[in-house]
Amino acid sequence: MERSQALWQDAKIELARREPKSSYDICIMGGGFSGLWSAHHLLKLDSSLKIAIFEAREFGFGASGRNGGWASSEYPVYKESLISRIGKSKTEELFAALDNSIDEIGAFAGDEVGFVKAGSLYFARNEAQVSRLRERIDATHSWLSASEAKAKLNVEGVKGALFNSSCATVSPFNLVNCLVKDLTRRGVDLFEHTFATAVEGGVLVNSALIAAPVVIKATEAFGDPGREFIPLYSLMVATEPLSNADWDEIGNNSRFTFAEASHMVNYAQRTSDNRIAIGGRGATYQFNSKLNVAKENTEKVHATIRALLTSWFPVLRGVQFTHAWGGAVAITRDWEPYLQWDRAKGFARLGGYAGDGVTMSYLSAKILAHEILDEPNELRNLHFVNRKIRKWEPEPIRYLGVNTLMKLSAISDREERITKRKSVLDRVISPLILR
Repeated sequence: MERSQALWQDAKIELARREPKSSYDICIMGGGFSGLWSAHHLLKLDSSLKIAIFEAREFGFGASGRNGGWASSEYPVYKESLISRIGKSKTEELFAALDNSIDEIGAFAGDEVGFVKAGSLYFARNEAQVSRLRERIDATHSWLSASEAKAKLNVEGVKGALFNSSCATVSPFNLVNCLVKDLTRRGVDLFEHTFATAVEGGVLVNSALIAAPVVIKATEAFGDPGREFIPLYSLMVATEPLSNADWDEIGNNSRFTFAEASHMVNYAQRTSDNRIAIGGRGATYQFNSKLNVAKENTEKVHATIRALLTSWFPVLRGVQFTHAWGGAVAITRDWEPYLQWDRAKGFARLGGYAGDGVTMSYLSAKILAHEILDEPNELRNLHFVNRKIRKWEPEPIRYLGVNTLMKLSAISDREERITKRKSVLDRVISPLILR
């Protein structure tokens, strides 16, 4: 029987109950990767800091504990698009920083989170997908022929693939637990089921002021979006542990992550206990950027994801799925993250990772720590630091536009499967998504 809970969240550590002090050097709102990594990096720069993290639910409750477990060097905006925006030099600096961040995450957590840096495989099953992937060949994305791709991952009907060696697989909730344990050991006060509101001079908790000269808002999709970002739901399922015979048929001995190059986002990994955890988009956007728990268990989307997996690997027809879940990610209008620090107000915020948060949250938090403590670091010059956030269109244009684009993406994928050519709708979708 499937459980409506993230596979990763089967093991949770319990935190001791405590009361917050009356003041701290830094208060952080949000107990996901952004908040936890922020505390981690701040303490690396100054171990004497007194820090509190307030989480309205449980640590790792949001995307940090529910994501696909890709510690990837990919960026929400395609490299070629980014080069046209900011130039090749700035783009290369960003991707080098992401690659280095993956290694640093592995050095911190390692075996404790099932960290394996084995790369990512993006495969094509029709000529339109081949064409799209070939456009992305560069120094870090190498092309594999159909036979080479099939030798790595025995996908039904594979016609070629791109391989990026700079991606790691992790168990995301174990990474949350690893951070929680480390920060507890280093003296950070961690509070679950404690809602905090930023006010002048600190945060309000249960109507009491907790004074702090610096407040960090790290709530991602759970913050008040206004028009600066929208919450979109990604859903996932996980199989039972697969047999050695199944894996002999499928391949992927090294546990690289993998995805099909379709318009509708999908992503998968071989877990450390030999399951496949696979996710994708498809749940509709809620009017006025409202969060809706029901979207996390949209059965139609879960069924589509299960069918996608068995279409890749026919040997898995009849496999048991043990978990089905979902969660919201924050997406800005230009698909780039935000990282802002207002020194005069002592207020910072970060997020908007569009599903690439495992690595981006680490990098963003590292930069933010250097910004807050005004420590020199070349990462502070990356283009997304303190940038102005482009706003989404007002409602109902936003609701109609986002959901129409999602439907067109699904239609385009069906068109390409039938015609074997790049969808004519692709010319409509790509400029509007602005990736």
